[in-house]
Amino acid sequence: MKSVIFFGASNTFGVGLHTFRECYLTEDGIKQITWPYNQTDEDNIFIKEKRWTKKVAEFLNRKEINVSGVGGSPAAILYELNRIDLLETDYIFFEFSGFYNYFDTFFHGLDYPKTPHEIEAFLTNNKNDNIELRNRIIKWIENYNPDEFMATILALFKQKVEQELSDKKIIILFWHNAFNGSTNDINSEKFDWLRKYMVKFPTKKDKDNYIVHNLLLEEKLTVSDEHPLANLFKNDIHAGIKGNDRVAEIVINYIDEKETTNSWR
Repeated sequence: MKSVIFFGASNTFGVGLHTFRECYLTEDGIKQITWPYNQTDEDNIFIKEKRWTKKVAEFLNRKEINVSGVGGSPAAILYELNRIDLLETDYIFFEFSGFYNYFDTFFHGLDYPKTPHEIEAFLTNNKNDNIELRNRIIKWIENYNPDEFMATILALFKQKVEQELSDKKIIILFWHNAFNGSTNDINSEKFDWLRKYMVKFPTKKDKDNYIVHNLLLEEKLTVSDEHPLANLFKNDIHAGIKGNDRVAEIVINYIDEKETTNSWR
């Protein structure tokens, strides 16, 4: 059986979906929810059943391979791409978010900080958790230039997609405005190649919107929008149950159009 692979971060993993389990839908149950989330095995099973990736895989009649996790980034995806056998895979999905998240292949697999918040907490906790890691992160920050970093990652992605994955059907979900605060603009000519693979999520304000999160906010489809007890735990902007269904619906329509018009490349 052929497979479809989903590479990404928390939005591809389905973070927050477990809060809709029946055991958390009471005031006593919701008190068990901690932040950051620490899911049980039962929680993870529920997530896998409810997330948008499962629905898309079922539509494609493919085995779902989900390579995602909290704090993931395009840089981490590039690393994973070089480790996975894609021979039986014909569809590859990428979640583009967390462009600036820290990733170092030297420490891959260890419990290290990735997001800006986690890095700040790690560097200011007054502990000597991992001196070598601390020094590498500090060096990385000192030499960090957001535009240069993003340009490098996108250049590597372009090479990978156009040269090494030319026989695959590529779909990109731009989950957050990764270019916010950057001199880059997703609508600029230099990103024409990228938009060829990106799914649109039209909003009332922008029919050409590419940012998944913009649609979720407008239609109130985040975990905090949907959960009946959202006021009792930390605000969560990940897609809720209906939000994941909505994402799957739009992605499936995108695939259907691409297949009908034979316009993958």
